[in-house]
Amino acid sequence: MIYKKYRRLLIFILSALLGLLSSLTVPAWSNLPNLHPNAASPLALAREGEQRYNAGELEAAAKLWQAAAEAYEQVGDRDGMTKSLINKSQALQDLGLYPKACNTLLEVFAIKNPNCSQTQIEEFQKTLVQKGDSLTLTQAIGLHSLGDVLRRQGLLQKSQEILQLSLSSIAESPEKSSVLLSLGNTGRILGNQIRDRWDYDAVTEVIDRKSLLDALAPYDQAVYYYIQAAKVTSAPPLPKIQAQLNHFQLLLEMKRWWGEQTQHRITSWSRFSETKLIQRGKDFISGLELQLSQDAQALQNQILPNLTTLTPSRAAIYAQINFADSLMQSAQINNVEPLLKNALQQSRTLQDKRTETYALGYLGKLYHKQGQLDQATKLTQQALMFAQEQNISGDAREITYLWQSQLGSLLRKQGDIKGAIAAYTAAFNTLQSLRSDLNANNQDVQFYFLQEVKPVYLELADLLLKSNLSDNELNSLIVSNPNIKQEKSETKKSQKRLEFARQVIESLQLAELDNFFQDPCSETADVALQIDNIDANAAVIYPIVLPDRLEVILSVSGKPLQEVVIPIGEQEVNQTLDRLYDNLDNVSISNSARNILSTSNPNPKELKENLQKLLPIFGEVYNWLIKPFETQLDPKQIKSLVFVLNGRLQRVPIAALYDGQNYLIEKYSLALVPSLQLLAPKQLQRKELKVLAAGVSEQMKVQGEFFAALVNVPKELDQIKQTFPASQKLLNQEFTVKTIQKQLKSNFPVIHLATHGLFSSNPLKNFIITGDGKSISIKELSALLREPGTPVELLVLSACETATGDERAVLGLAGMAVRSGARSTLATLWPVGDASTAKFMGQFYQDLKQPGGKQADALKNAQISLLESLKLNPPFQELQNLPPHPYYWAPYVLVGNWQ
Repeated sequence: MIYKKYRRLLIFILSALLGLLSSLTVPAWSNLPNLHPNAASPLALAREGEQRYNAGELEAAAKLWQAAAEAYEQVGDRDGMTKSLINKSQALQDLGLYPKACNTLLEVFAIKNPNCSQTQIEEFQKTLVQKGDSLTLTQAIGLHSLGDVLRRQGLLQKSQEILQLSLSSIAESPEKSSVLLSLGNTGRILGNQIRDRWDYDAVTEVIDRKSLLDALAPYDQAVYYYIQAAKVTSAPPLPKIQAQLNHFQLLLEMKRWWGEQTQHRITSWSRFSETKLIQRGKDFISGLELQLSQDAQALQNQILPNLTTLTPSRAAIYAQINFADSLMQSAQINNVEPLLKNALQQSRTLQDKRTETYALGYLGKLYHKQGQLDQATKLTQQALMFAQEQNISGDAREITYLWQSQLGSLLRKQGDIKGAIAAYTAAFNTLQSLRSDLNANNQDVQFYFLQEVKPVYLELADLLLKSNLSDNELNSLIVSNPNIKQEKSETKKSQKRLEFARQVIESLQLAELDNFFQDPCSETADVALQIDNIDANAAVIYPIVLPDRLEVILSVSGKPLQEVVIPIGEQEVNQTLDRLYDNLDNVSISNSARNILSTSNPNPKELKENLQKLLPIFGEVYNWLIKPFETQLDPKQIKSLVFVLNGRLQRVPIAALYDGQNYLIEKYSLALVPSLQLLAPKQLQRKELKVLAAGVSEQMKVQGEFFAALVNVPKELDQIKQTFPASQKLLNQEFTVKTIQKQLKSNFPVIHLATHGLFSSNPLKNFIITGDGKSISIKELSALLREPGTPVELLVLSACETATGDERAVLGLAGMAVRSGARSTLATLWPVGDASTAKFMGQFYQDLKQPGGKQADALKNAQISLLESLKLNPPFQELQNLPPHPYYWAPYVLVGNWQ
């Protein structure tokens, strides 16, 4: 989503390494036999810590500063102790140990039993506000460091508030520039969240109105703070240059992001000859790019001459690498090599292995871009070796996987496929070991996922699927995940190769869910599940979109994995899926199905033409995913198809895939799963099944937005009560968080919520509306559903929809299923008339009641019931000889357990 080729560690180093305090600290004596405690004063220990820090010996520096803090405390020097703990925290941050760094900073303020929880931070903040202006300069610097740590832990609002307290206490100190820089960095991440969580319509509206102010608005605060940081005359040059560097990168990133977004819409508009919209899009992007380019050039002219005059230090080296990477991104290669070579020389002079690792790695990246592959490989291998050495004394995995994947890319270009697979497998395993830390430790990382992490999985899968390595060669590369018990069996070479690729794709799905929610919340099975372990009458389909082809893996019980290669690349796949979306659900296209049917008097001719455009596209996707396996998918044997989808395929209504005569739902029961590893195979128990059915039928206004009345909701809930008499009904004002919480104690295996809701790529915007006019987030609902009691088997969201144009929005659905503890979730991809929904749900629950049936079968029968009704009574005579339009019946999706 953001920061293409932009390294997470580089961001936080540049925002945090702002120079150490003048009085420093020490470690525990027992761990440092080379030191002489009787001879060392607190100041000597502190200075030793500074020397170790500057040499890149971060763990030793942290221990020394801890010892110095203890020594200062013994002689009653509170200020010395505070400075030492602040410096220890900086070393811990550099090691990636953010929770420990946060706890250390809370010790500075005498917080008992520090745990750095949000609650503890809020209580601490209240205490600070009460103190007013009584903070010392050292304490204000401690707050500055705490604000940086909170940003890396994802507490962005708290980070901003703590940094503002620090700023108000620093006055006109030289430290002011550094605090402003950190405020800019926090504001930048907040801006990323605002911008990257705009839905398709919101971005389209900005482009359509040609509003440069709105396009730049998410970053107003960040830009303001960066400019102010560079203006502090009393500050040392480094933080001022860092502020300019981060501002420069931000301008480049905004230019890239808006360029991609605008081109995407111009491409869609071109398909429908929307000439006015196309021109507005071109006018918008040309004006925005001109403004951003002029601002970036002005900054570049200021940065370059000042950067090379900085006194050599770790932070100065990172600043040079940062600028070099920015120039590479903007295709200004000429000035990059001198910067990186200077950074490398300075790191060697300072004997700082960590900065040397970065300088070597980015030089390798430069030579890679220039086609000097041998030199690039040599430098990348050196960078990787230094990074791995640092893993012995600290945690450099976040650096390690970068150079492992870069090495994989280089070896692949040189034709060394085995070496490339080995390198990418190493990167994959490093990322697997980082699964928790990558999200919980530094939550700035969320939207770097698509640029930095996801390609590792896809490149490895690509190489595996193309490879012809023997079993023995692959054996040493098989996924090593301590949490997954690999079941050993003698299999053919293709099976082993495909199984490895399948595991990589499964792991990608898990990583994407973790990244989406910013924590490794997904509980995975402790065995690498096969479809054989779950459902003998189901098949799992894994489409993998690669740059030059589409690969589809099929898993059928009792048979080896099978694959087909469809000779169309990612660009063509995405263009086809975009055409499908444009015709089906794109609100900016005047004759999309959504727009045609949203009018009070739909035009039958337009709807017919729309269907005639959609059917061939649904047919094309059918030919990709289903047709190659038709002989293996005999409906007499295979009753259910389960799809593990990624990217733009996630917004395709799979039920509507079309073979020229029938829709896919007419042959099979269907379900989506984020990963088989998330499933706990278990069939829903029909005996004495009861439903907690809640809904809102009245018009609601929530946070200034109106939600239409759902007049058929009472009927929908009544049908459920009639089908399952033990059920409980909550309508309108009866439906609140408190009543849901109370009723859940009665152990309802099925929860049915008939109310407005939304799923998007913004976890914070995934919500449902309650009868008291409030909204409840996924996180809040998940907490309710996970309270002690019988686990929820099925969560039904009958009036919710996914955000238009948001290919990650289905993660909201998948996440709802996973986070809520429900084994499966039934929801819709777009809004459906509530009369149609009431009819659909009535049929669904009638089938769900039948003994031995499966949830996916009940969904299939309910959809076929709608289809048959539409065939008998088409909404318009013009549609009489055509299959029923998918917009009426196809949005329903079952995510998770289909049994």
